[in-house]
Formats: sequence, C-alpha cells, structure tokens
Amino acid sequence: MRCHRRSPHSIYIFAAVEPGTDNGFALVMPHANTEAMQQFLDRFAATIADDEHVVMVLDQAGWHGSTALVVPGNITLVPLPPYSPELNPVERVWLYLKDRFLSHRL
Repeated sequence: MRCHRRSPHSIYIFAAVEPGTDNGFALVMPHANTEAMQQFLDRFAATIADDEHVVMVLDQAGWHGSTALVVPGNITLVPLPPYSPELNPVERVWLYLKDRFLSHRL
C-alpha cells in the first residue's frame, strides 16, 4: 500500500494478515520493489513457528512475482488472478486504514 506524505516522497506498507484472527505482520518501507519484497519475506519468515507453513496470496504487482525473489522454505506464494482484490484478505486492511487514518493525512 502506498501512503503519501506532505513531502515529495512516499512510504509503502508491506503486510500479511491471517484471516479470522488478529494476527498480522507489517513493514513500512521507502520503496516498493523486489528488494523491499525480499526483506519483507525474510523478516516475515523469521516470525513463523518451526512447525508452521504459510500460504501467502498476493496481487499481480511486479515485485510480488519477480524471478529474483528467494522465497523462504516456510512460505508459499500464490498469485491471485488480475483484478481480484476481493480475494485478497489484506485489501480489507488497506480499506480500513484509508478510511480511518490515511486519507489525505500523511
């Protein structure tokens, strides 16, 4: 999610949520690119219990499916079909944040 501030720069929020729970993980990054996605995956993977495996659904953003990504062994990435935000649980978080906290305020 891209967040505009009153400066010429933006920040980007990378996040994962577990539907039906309060569990989530997020990083605020200065860029949205393959390097940022790699950092997100590596840091998120470190929070996953040894006996767990996470399936992460993502949209078609270029950095989500880059062949340069090294996906940790405890995560499986599942790309969603184009134009299907209703299938992505984190989209509800973005809507909530935009409506309540981020709309024209950063």
